[in-house]
Amino acid sequence: MLQAASDIKTSLLRTDPGGLRLMRGVHLMLTVLGAVFLANVVASFVPGQSAFKLAVLAVASGGHCLMFTPVSTRKAEVLGILKLGVLLTSLFALGAVVAELSGKSASTVLQGLWIAAIMLGFAMHGLGPFWQRAGRSMAICWLFVVLGNVGGSPGLWLPVMAVLGMVTALVVRTGPWRPSTYRTYLRVEAANRQAMATYLRQLSGRATGSSGDAAVRIRDLAKLRMELQVCADLLRPEGELQGMSPEAAIMVELALEVVGDARDQLSRDARTRLAQDDGFRRAVDRLVHRLETGEGVPEESDVGEGKTGASAPAASWLQADAAVTAHDRFQELRIAQAFKRLWLLAAKDQPVRLSLGTDDDSREGSWLRKLSWRLSLQAGVAAGIGFSLGLAFDLNHAYWVTLTIIIVLSNSLGATLLRTAQRIGGTAGGVVLAMLVDPALAEFPSVRLVLVVIAIPGVIVFLDRNYAIASGIISFLVVMGLQTLEGLPIDELWSRLYDTMIGAGVGLAAAWLLFPNRTGASFKGLASDYLNACRSCLRAQGGKADTDLQDLARLRTAASTLIATARSYRIEQAPWSSFTRSASDLNMLVIVLAQYVVLYREARSDVTRETVEAQARSGIETLVARMDKRLEDEFSAVLDGRPRQTVPGLEDDWMTAMPEGATGNLALETGWVAMLYHARKIVRCLDGLRKEKFLSGPA
Repeated sequence: MLQAASDIKTSLLRTDPGGLRLMRGVHLMLTVLGAVFLANVVASFVPGQSAFKLAVLAVASGGHCLMFTPVSTRKAEVLGILKLGVLLTSLFALGAVVAELSGKSASTVLQGLWIAAIMLGFAMHGLGPFWQRAGRSMAICWLFVVLGNVGGSPGLWLPVMAVLGMVTALVVRTGPWRPSTYRTYLRVEAANRQAMATYLRQLSGRATGSSGDAAVRIRDLAKLRMELQVCADLLRPEGELQGMSPEAAIMVELALEVVGDARDQLSRDARTRLAQDDGFRRAVDRLVHRLETGEGVPEESDVGEGKTGASAPAASWLQADAAVTAHDRFQELRIAQAFKRLWLLAAKDQPVRLSLGTDDDSREGSWLRKLSWRLSLQAGVAAGIGFSLGLAFDLNHAYWVTLTIIIVLSNSLGATLLRTAQRIGGTAGGVVLAMLVDPALAEFPSVRLVLVVIAIPGVIVFLDRNYAIASGIISFLVVMGLQTLEGLPIDELWSRLYDTMIGAGVGLAAAWLLFPNRTGASFKGLASDYLNACRSCLRAQGGKADTDLQDLARLRTAASTLIATARSYRIEQAPWSSFTRSASDLNMLVIVLAQYVVLYREARSDVTRETVEAQARSGIETLVARMDKRLEDEFSAVLDGRPRQTVPGLEDDWMTAMPEGATGNLALETGWVAMLYHARKIVRCLDGLRKEKFLSGPA
């Protein structure tokens, strides 16, 4: 029982180890509750004003200020919330002025201006990340200006509620209960380290089954590492932070894969010997401790010499017997090389360079040239059609049509297709769930409200992970909330589903037919640039940990951009292709290629450095040059659309020239093996990309 509870806890920690999403979700819930409470307090002192209307306005402002301000440092988030809050306050104030000047025609005028607000908001997408978020928020929030004037304008209370919501979000998000960036990152890092250590125990046959050692798979490590990357992208420590970087975590994953693969390929006798070898067991235990804590455990020989455990585990377990097969020797050297890398990468005293996702609005060109006129036109036409359909067919809650258009319309056709499918599927699920829950809770309105409140954090938790689920939660909240608070018949709220379908169809049609932004050309350009960047990295000298990790970070950024574009392109060509195994395999090939390039370069540096002590120095240098040319030719072949290149006898020559164990130069031997292994991986990646027609578009 205790083990099962521990395993559940471990799994939950792996899902959201830093609590970034959950904490933002809780803050959103508190912002909503706080804004509702304060709006009701204001309404009690203002006769004639609807408490519900004021609460909706305050919640709209506060919710958008929090949701559209990315996670960052406290200072950065304060500035972000204030900037967006001032913008929304100005928007609400403009709505109040327009409503006052329009008199009885206020509702019609405001609805007409909504189209203008949508066009302006989408035009701002080209101005940079902040304005992209602000533009989308403006387009959505004008709806609340329209709804707030139904039955009479709140007048001055429109901007007052905007300020109230902004202040609530500011206090909740940046208050003293905000988690420390240090603790957040270190909590995520600790979860990564624990999972890595457990995985190493499993791979080496040293699993103990102790508490906290729930089974770990490589995809668990990948998920945790992505969480680490989220922290690295969104957080900046207030001082120098040391620990494991996302790039180091990637390298650890690859080293662990090498350990598992090499051990599986050993002969049965070799595996049995390793399992019984005290030196191998001590090495594994020291590495496990190193992964968990970042610190070393001294060897017994070190204690007497006054050492502190900074040295890597000895490779005394390596077989030096001449009777050992070349195959087993090769696999054991792979394990030894992986152990060496794990020891270096797991150190806790390495500086972590966390990058902050800042808003860079300093691109060249005037702001008029930066505006997304094409996207603005698409949004304006789609919103106009949606508005007209609502009037023509007298749709219930017709504003849902326009709201859906705002949400699904994206900068590319592929992204719009994906968002359309997610929105429709999520909305259908949320509406159906609300319909099922409502009869059981018909006599318990307070319980329904509690469900609505506790579901709010789920919006944030899933918003950037699975928009379909987030959309379903939003629909559930809207349907249950309106039914409970406004008394709308539950059957009438089916209109949410067909209004959403109409809006999604209109938005998709605009993206498809009106100056569509297809990503084919940009994808092919990015693919070519990425391969050239990998080839340039291969040519450069490596061997320094900082340089290697920085180069890997740059290549991974390029790979992420390429994969995002590839996904959009796949959807444009064949919507279901983004969910195929082929698509997943292609993404993996793109990601691991950069990693193997850096690892090959690192191993080459080790070999070059150690050849000074080798007797056959000239022969080694010649083979290294041949291997470099082999990889260079393969990159050129893929870029030129030529078939796979071959170098007869190169691998045999490489293995024949590998220094014998009698030389005592373990660094040269392991580097030699690592070079060949990673060269093979690079060639296989490039061959896979060729088969997937990488440069002509994903299959």
